[in-house]
Amino acid sequence: MNERRMRIFYEVSNVLNMTRVAEKMFISQSSISQAINELEQELGVKLFDRVSKRLYLTYEGQVFYNYVRRILNLYDESICAINDIRSSNRGKLKIGASNTVGVYMVPRIARAFLDIYENVEVSTTIGNTSDICNLILKNEIDFGLVEGKVKNDEIITNSFFKDELVVIVPKNHRLANKKLIRKEEIRNEKFIMREVGSGTRELIERKFKENDVEYNVFMELGNNEAIKNIVEAGIGISCISKQCLDHERIENRLKILNIVNLELSRDIYFIRHKDKNISTAMTNFMNILKIDKQ
Repeated sequence: MNERRMRIFYEVSNVLNMTRVAEKMFISQSSISQAINELEQELGVKLFDRVSKRLYLTYEGQVFYNYVRRILNLYDESICAINDIRSSNRGKLKIGASNTVGVYMVPRIARAFLDIYENVEVSTTIGNTSDICNLILKNEIDFGLVEGKVKNDEIITNSFFKDELVVIVPKNHRLANKKLIRKEEIRNEKFIMREVGSGTRELIERKFKENDVEYNVFMELGNNEAIKNIVEAGIGISCISKQCLDHERIENRLKILNIVNLELSRDIYFIRHKDKNISTAMTNFMNILKIDKQ
């Protein structure tokens, strides 16, 4: 079994189309078919079902795919490790960040890092927590900074920051003259919520359920700026990270409230694949966050 055959199998498994893989890898379709046939002969099982001219992974193929993905990740990481040793003064970091962290925290963290390590190229991909986990599993980013809980045996998590969530209402809202509100006062409000898959939403739903807080989801939005604008317009109220609120907004357009006897705080996590090679650049970034790479 060799790396080329496994990579062909991996690409075909992702799109289930040999023609597209042949075009992507700049090889003939017959070479793709041959590589798959040789793998199937070597393993003694069928990796794909061919039904009505379409490909489907067999059960054995799905099991093999999960291992091949990890093997190829490790292979790619070994190449990166060698390149990192050869060029220790330079590097590249591909960061994934959930929406709140990516928009409001990563710029400050990246600036602190680049002030020291100016020759490192940093790129950031922003999505919800589940998106970032998927990118880590596919080895498309080096690590993630997320606010959502991660439940995957292949991913290591380290907490590096404690974030606070607060209720926000427009300045002219009936609750705006209060600092603390009772949970019953949320029941009849139009609640603006983040999208499913968001770490912020997951925390709010869990905390509200644990504390018997009744609420009515009136609207779902995919980013915090949109939520703040909707709340400012008087359409509803919401609960977002305090990191999202600038001084000018708090002073002139929004009011921050807390719910009596309800703590809405969460950890922000640094996440990486357990098989991930920790490069020099990645180690230096972890040092900025005070994370032990062990």
